[in-house]
Amino acid sequence: MGQFNYMKKKCWNNSQKGWFLYVVLLFVILMPVKLYAQGLPIKGKVVDEQGEPLVGVNVRVKEAKEFAVTDINGNFIVKSNKDAILIFTYVGYTTMIEPVKGRTQLSIVLKENAEMLKEVVVIGYGSLEKRSITSSITSIKGDDLKIGVGGATIATALQGKISGLVINGTSSPNSGDSFQLRGLASINASKDPLIVIDGIPGGDIRALNQEDIESIDVLKDASAGAIYGTRAAGGVILITTKQAKTGKVKIVYTGEVAMETIRKKPEVFSADEYLANDLGEDFGAKTDWYNELLNDNPISQRHSLSVSGGSKDILLYGAFSMQDQKGIVIGDNRKDYSGRLNGTFNLFDGRAQIITNAEYREANRDQRNSSDSFNMALALNPTIPLWDPDDPSKYNVFGNGIYGTDFNPVSDIMLRTNNGKDSWLLSNATLKLNLTKECSVQGTVGYQKSQWQQYKYVSPEHRESIDNTRGGSAYHGYSKDERLSADVYATYNKNFAKDHRINAVAGYSYWEATGESFNMTNYDFLVEGVGPWDIGTGTYLTQGKASMNSYKDPRERLLSFFGRVNYSYKDRYMLMASLRHEGSSKFGENHRWGNFWAISVGWRLSDEEFMKRFSFISDLKLRAGYGVTGNNGFGSGYTTRMYSSGSMWQTNGEWNTTYSSMRNINPDLKWEQKGELNIGLDYGFFNGRLYGKFDWYYRKVSDMLYTVNAPMPPMVHTTVLKNIGNLENKGWEFEIGGDIVRDKNFKYSSTMRLSHNSSKLLNIGLGDNEYLDQVTFPSPGNPGTGARLQNNMVLGQFFVYKYAGVDDDGKWLIYDKDNNVVAANDQTLVVDNKRYVGNAIPKLIVSWDHSLQYKNFDLGISLRSWIDFDIFSQVNMYYGLKNTTQINILKKMYKKNAHINDEKIICDYWIEDGTFLKIDAVTLGYRLNLKKYNPYVDNIRLYLTARDLAVITGYSGANPEVNINGLNPGFEYIKSKDSMYPQTIRFTLGAQITF
Repeated sequence: MGQFNYMKKKCWNNSQKGWFLYVVLLFVILMPVKLYAQGLPIKGKVVDEQGEPLVGVNVRVKEAKEFAVTDINGNFIVKSNKDAILIFTYVGYTTMIEPVKGRTQLSIVLKENAEMLKEVVVIGYGSLEKRSITSSITSIKGDDLKIGVGGATIATALQGKISGLVINGTSSPNSGDSFQLRGLASINASKDPLIVIDGIPGGDIRALNQEDIESIDVLKDASAGAIYGTRAAGGVILITTKQAKTGKVKIVYTGEVAMETIRKKPEVFSADEYLANDLGEDFGAKTDWYNELLNDNPISQRHSLSVSGGSKDILLYGAFSMQDQKGIVIGDNRKDYSGRLNGTFNLFDGRAQIITNAEYREANRDQRNSSDSFNMALALNPTIPLWDPDDPSKYNVFGNGIYGTDFNPVSDIMLRTNNGKDSWLLSNATLKLNLTKECSVQGTVGYQKSQWQQYKYVSPEHRESIDNTRGGSAYHGYSKDERLSADVYATYNKNFAKDHRINAVAGYSYWEATGESFNMTNYDFLVEGVGPWDIGTGTYLTQGKASMNSYKDPRERLLSFFGRVNYSYKDRYMLMASLRHEGSSKFGENHRWGNFWAISVGWRLSDEEFMKRFSFISDLKLRAGYGVTGNNGFGSGYTTRMYSSGSMWQTNGEWNTTYSSMRNINPDLKWEQKGELNIGLDYGFFNGRLYGKFDWYYRKVSDMLYTVNAPMPPMVHTTVLKNIGNLENKGWEFEIGGDIVRDKNFKYSSTMRLSHNSSKLLNIGLGDNEYLDQVTFPSPGNPGTGARLQNNMVLGQFFVYKYAGVDDDGKWLIYDKDNNVVAANDQTLVVDNKRYVGNAIPKLIVSWDHSLQYKNFDLGISLRSWIDFDIFSQVNMYYGLKNTTQINILKKMYKKNAHINDEKIICDYWIEDGTFLKIDAVTLGYRLNLKKYNPYVDNIRLYLTARDLAVITGYSGANPEVNINGLNPGFEYIKSKDSMYPQTIRFTLGAQITF
C-alpha cells in the first residue's frame, strides 16, 4: 500500500511537471502573439526636410484610440500591432500615412504643405491668399501681437504696427482710446474705423482679450472696405478670435504682474521756491500737490487661462481672464473679468459645420479722478496745507488758502464716489453647408449687448456740498445698447482650365440697433454711510428739485444686398469687383438707399518673362483700386419727427408737461460718401528675405453732414442737419521688413513703417468770408480761441497772433495783418490780426520693430517717432508766466519767460516743434522646453517688458504725443485728461505656461 502511494505520488509529480512545462511553453509561444495583438511599443522620430526635429506632431493609430505627441527631440512612443497604420499630422505640414509593417523603430520625414503655408488674409465675407490681394490690407497674427507687449491693452499693442493708423490714449486704466485711419474721415459723422469681430460688425475692441485673438486684418482703402457699405468710411478692422485645433487638450496659462512709475511730470516751484520768488502768500505748509495725487508705484495683475482641443468632429476653445489694474493716480482703478467659449462642430462627414462664438466681459471702474485734478494741482499755492484737523473730513476743504474757484484736488477725489460698470456680451452662431467642393452657403446670426451702469456720491463734507449748502448728492445712471445681425451668403471657389481661378460671394445682410437709458439724481441726505444706495431719502425729492430722466433711442435698421468677385489668371493678373446695395432707416424716403461699389486690379510683374533676368526679385505686384463707401455714423431721428417733454404749462389751474418736436427734420438727408483711389506696390527680394509695400492714396468725402442755421419760419428750431461740404485726404505709406539673420540658433528680423497724411476742408457750407472759431481757452482771463475752420483750409493749423517780441517793460508785441510790429492791447488783439501758423499733423510718422532670437532667448524692441509737427502748449501758457493771481509756475518756464511781464495771450510763442522718438516697448523673454522632463508641461516662457521706456524730444511741455486725431489736433490742454494724465513707465513680469 505504501509502495502504491509512493508510485502514485511519483506519477502525479511527473504529470504535474509535464503539464506545467507544457503550459509554460504554450505561454512563451502565445504571449508575444497576444502582446503583439494588444500593441507593442513602436518608437520613432519625426523631423522636417532639413533634419530638424518637430515638436508636437500628432501621431495617431488609424481606427484605434492610441495616440502620442512628439517631444522636444521629435521622439514618440505609441502602441500598435504589426498591421497598424500610423497617421502623422502637424500644422503647416502635409499629413503622412505610414504602415508599421512589423517594425518597432520608425524614422519619419514630414514635408511642408505649400498650400497651408500660404498666408491667408481675412477680407469682407471671406478670405483670400495674401498674394491674391489687390487692395491695401495689413494683417497681424495674434501671436505676433503679443510679442513685446506685456501689460498692454489691444489698443496700445497695435501702436505703430499698422501704417496710417493713429491711436490716442493714456496710461490710465480707464483710458478711452480713439482710432483714426488715414486722416479725418468726417466732421460730424463717425470718424473711427468699423470694428468687425468674428464677422459681426459694430463690435467693441475693449471687449476682447488679446490672448483670444487669432488675427487682425485692417482694410485701409475703400476698394477693400466698400463691401461694408455705410459704415466703412473710416476703414475696417476685422478681428478673428481663436478656434481649437484637432488633437490633445491644450492648456495655456498667462500670468502678469506690473508696476508703474512716473516717467516725466511737470516741475512747479516747491513751497520754499514759491516764497523765495514772491509768488504768493505763505499759509505755512509744504505741499507737493502733484505728488499727493499719485499712487506710489502701484501694482497691477492679470491672469488668463485657455483650454482648447477636440476631435475632427468637435473642437472647443474656452478662456477665462481676470485683471486688476491700479492707476498711477488716486481714484483711478479698474477690475475686469471675462470668459469666452468658441466651438466648431463638423457634421455629416464635413458637409455641414456649426461655428459658435460667445464672450462676456465686465469692467468695474473707479473713476473719481477728473481732468481738473491735475490742472488744480499745478496751480495751487504749495504752502496751502493738505490737511485740516478741525474739518470733519480732516482735509483742508475750505478756507486756509482754499478760496474762490480753487479746491483741494485730493479731497475732491477722496470725498466722492464715482463707480461704473461696463459689460459686454458678444455672441454669434454660423451654419455652413458645403454643397459641393466649390460651393458653400452659410448663415450667421449675431447678438451683441453692451451695458453701462454708474453710481456717484458726493459726501456732505465735500466742497461741492458745502458751496451749495446741502448734505451730499447721489446719482444712478444706466444705459443699454443691443445689436442684432443676420447674414446669409453663398461662396463659390473654382479653379478651372488650369490657369483661371474665381472666388465669388453673394448675400444678404440685416442689422438692427436699439438703446435705452435712465438716470436719477437726488440731494441733501440726512444719513451718510450708505452712499448712493438710498437715493430716495434725499430731501430734494420731496421739494421737487430732484431729477429723473429716461430715453429710448429710435430703432436703427440696415438692410443690404452684397456681392464680390475675385478673378485671377495664372496668379499674375487679378481683378476684384464688389457692390453693396444698402438701405438705412436713418435717412428720409428720398435717399434711403445707396450703392457702394469698388473695383481693383493687380499685376504680378515678377511672373512676366521680361522680369526673369532679375533673379533677386521673388515677388513684385502692382495694385490699383477705387471704391466708394458711406457714413451713417450719426444719431437717429433727423428724418423722422420726434417729440420730447419740454416746459410746464398751466391749464385750468394745473401745471402740465408739454411735448414738442426735438429738432427740425430733413427728408432729403443722405449718405456721406467717400471715394478713394489707392495705388500700391508689394515687393519681395532674395526669396522673401526682404519684403514690404508702398501705397499712395487720395480720397474725397462729399455730402458731409453739417449743422447749419435754419430758416424760421417755416422751421421751428434754429438749426438743421444738412449735406454740405467736402473734405479730402491724401498721403502715402511705406513698409520695409527683412529677415536679416536666419540661423539655426540666431534669428533677427526688423520692420520699419513710414506714413504721411494731409487733410483739407474744401467746403463746409460757409461763404467766402465766413468761418467757425474753435478751441475756446478756459479761464482765468478770456484769451479767446486758438483754431478756425473755413473753406479751403488745411487741417491742423493754429489760428493765433504772431509773436514779435516784448518791449522794454516786458509787454507783448505782435505782428498785425500788415506785418507791422504793434503792442498787444485791446485795440490790436483783434481777429483781423490773427493768422494761420504751423501744423499739428506730423510730416512723417515712423515705427521700427526689432525681433531677435538666440536659442531660447527672445528680445523685442518697438520704436516710434512723429517728425516735424507743432504743439500749442496750454500748460506752458497758463503756468509759465509770473502774475498776481498766486498761481504756481513751472520752473523751466519761469526762467525762460523771465523777460515777459504781461498777461497770457494766444500767440505762436507757445507753439513748439513736437518731434519725438519713443521707445514704446522692450521685452526680454526666455522659453524653457520641458516636454522631455515633464509629460504634462510643454514649455514655460518667462518675460519682462518695459513699456513707454523713454521719450527723446526737444519739446518743453509735459508730453509731445498729444492728440492728433479729430478736427482740432495738436493742443496740449490743461483741462483734458489725455494731456494732463501723468506719463508712466510700466514694468511687467510675466509667465506663460503651456500644458
